[in-house]
Amino acid sequence: MSSPASAVTVELPRWTLADRLSLALALASAPVVEAVLARHLDVPAGIGVTVAALLLLALGWQRHHRPQALTFTPAGGWLQFANGRRQACRPGAGSRVLGSSVVVHWQSPGRSGALWLTTADLPRETLRALAVRLVAGR
Repeated sequence: MSSPASAVTVELPRWTLADRLSLALALASAPVVEAVLARHLDVPAGIGVTVAALLLLALGWQRHHRPQALTFTPAGGWLQFANGRRQACRPGAGSRVLGSSVVVHWQSPGRSGALWLTTADLPRETLRALAVRLVAGR
């Protein structure tokens, strides 16, 4: 994180807590769906594995298209992607502080997104600076 001229730059972790929880739920869905569908004799086996695979693909696609870093300044901000591309953005109305965590919502032309960042993802000081910048930007 850096803060020249009241800009806040946050390098996002490779796997956030929300990503890890989503991954665990997607993997847990396979045996649950299989157990529920086992009661129906006319349903082929393997549907639960297919559901879990589709959920994992969706999670991978979502993570692949997420920025690696966010920068917010008083005038707006930008998203930094893995391929080095930068895209202008502004904090969205969905940004908020939830206890010791922060939900970051951003909007840019043709794209918007949100991330839930906790102390498991970023140091407490970084989250606090990000929360101050987002609240000040409203």
